[in-house]
Amino acid sequence: MPATFTITPAVAADLPAVVDLCMLVEAQHEAYNPARWETRPNIRAGYLRWMTGHLDDPQMLILAAKARQPGTPVIGALLAVIEEEMPIYDYTHYAFIHDLAVVDAYRRQGVAKGLLDRTRRWAQARGVAHVRLMVAAQNTDAEVLFRAAGYQETYHEMILPLKSRAKKPTTRDR
Repeated sequence: MPATFTITPAVAADLPAVVDLCMLVEAQHEAYNPARWETRPNIRAGYLRWMTGHLDDPQMLILAAKARQPGTPVIGALLAVIEEEMPIYDYTHYAFIHDLAVVDAYRRQGVAKGLLDRTRRWAQARGVAHVRLMVAAQNTDAEVLFRAAGYQETYHEMILPLKSRAKKPTTRDR
């Protein structure tokens, strides 16, 4: 059965829809744990500016999945960046997936798997040691997807919140 979608590097016209999908991820994360994923005001505009400025960055991958029907908007997106590792390991760089999202109506149709596979091939072509990502403990569907794609659990992130969301630091607190 032929794929009902295509995956390509995002172009400028795709970015508003890509950012909208990323905003769904950010909202989900903030709902899971506001102390860990508290976002800035007007995050959408800032994220769009940042992505637009990095669209041609060879160290960044922004993918857009689109249904094959003409005029269909972006149905899935992935953002990955090649990061430099601390100089204590035998490798120098790795790819990190920051965001992955698929429109609800297109889930369980291979879109996320296709985005992950395309990212793997991109990272391999750049000679990085591995691809990393983080998955929220509450997001069991994503964890199942990542394990099926070959990702292995390596550690558990933990957080100790040191500030209240309601109180911003004053000059006396700094």
